[in-house]
Amino acid sequence: MDKSIQYSNHAIQRRFERNITEREIEETIYFPDYTKTSFEGRKIAVRKFDGKTSILVFKSRTLV
Repeated sequence: MDKSIQYSNHAIQRRFERNITEREIEETIYFPDYTKTSFEGRKIAVRKFDGKTSILVFKSRTLV
């Protein structure tokens, strides 16, 4: 687990609801298939895993 990633309460809730592993989160952030710019300095990272797509919104490695 990457200790430099700080999760918001919302991110933690969604992670468990959607059965997303920490490995998937880290790989999506560090090795995305592509990224997009979002609002207020946030970024969107997208990566596909075994038929499912992981879409993460983050700001300076703090997931929102």
